[in-house]
Amino acid sequence: MKTKNFILCIFFSFSICTAGYSQQKEGFEITKLIESTPLKNQQNTGTCWSFATTSFIETEAIRLGQEPILLSPMFYVIPTYLDKAEKYIRMRGNSYFTEGDLTFSVLKAYKNYGAIPEIVFSGKIDSTAEHNHNEMNKKLLEKVKFYVNSGYGKMTREKYRNDIETILTNTMGEVPDSFIYQNKQYTPKSFAEEMIGISPDDYIEITSFSHHPFYSKFILETEANWNNNYYLNLPINDFSSVIDSALENGYSVCWDGDVGDDGYNVGFAKLNEDYENMVITQKMRQDAFDNYTTKDDHNMHVIGLAKDENGKMFYVIKNSDSYMNKYGYTYMSRNYFLLKTISIMVHKSALPESIISKL
Repeated sequence: MKTKNFILCIFFSFSICTAGYSQQKEGFEITKLIESTPLKNQQNTGTCWSFATTSFIETEAIRLGQEPILLSPMFYVIPTYLDKAEKYIRMRGNSYFTEGDLTFSVLKAYKNYGAIPEIVFSGKIDSTAEHNHNEMNKKLLEKVKFYVNSGYGKMTREKYRNDIETILTNTMGEVPDSFIYQNKQYTPKSFAEEMIGISPDDYIEITSFSHHPFYSKFILETEANWNNNYYLNLPINDFSSVIDSALENGYSVCWDGDVGDDGYNVGFAKLNEDYENMVITQKMRQDAFDNYTTKDDHNMHVIGLAKDENGKMFYVIKNSDSYMNKYGYTYMSRNYFLLKTISIMVHKSALPESIISKL
């Protein structure tokens, strides 16, 4: 990434999100809540993948004993776009190139570049404006298509990456290569090592589909998986137990799944009454994936468990997409979760021993 020197004295504090959100929904009792950070709003962008994963990283840092810090989700968008653009050009346009992506890309960028506080790099040139990537995305697509169609014998990797980066920085600003946080100078790499302290290799993406063998890894066939990342495949009962065990033991869960169902509404995600009274089976999950009724279209961050007035379990989820959720938090039913989830990401230590022994 193109960088510049940046110095800023920061005295930054905020309260940890220990109560989910302050206005607990009527009729729900929160039974487990993991300490997390305040919600961030992705606004008019398709960067839920970075907002969800950044929230997950912030929460993992708290679990590891670090002070709470709001990280910049947009810091990870720039290197991801650069790599995605290069893949699109190398594949002569036969690769995914939109603003959507996956948790893998954030962990890769964290590993390669580190982390930076949001107060240092907001991803906006005008700090008073909202995030809006519409024009930027249009220009990016035009540029990669230009190189695919007109680059024969003329283009170089350095040239097209510079052109893509210029479009990004004209909208998002340039990332500092050093900055001062709480009276100490850091680079993004040193900040990640000292103030966050996670190891990206300690996390695993898990899914549950029967068109590949269970207890092994495979490349999940979704458009956003442009980098051919591998997912651990578990049967639905083990998949469910990983999620519940993780949350009960203080590990939050990064979520990727479908929010196109009519049951996904302001603050809630529930299936229709018939499906809510069923047992969600492996076949139902597989059929929904095969017929496109479960799609990969949103990422969120699961931080707790709750029960409604009838004792049914729900997951408490941080949701950066304020257009779909005016409160910023979503209560998702267990059946919705089991049917509409594409994948989850957790720390490897969150896997129960009974499942590890089967791998």
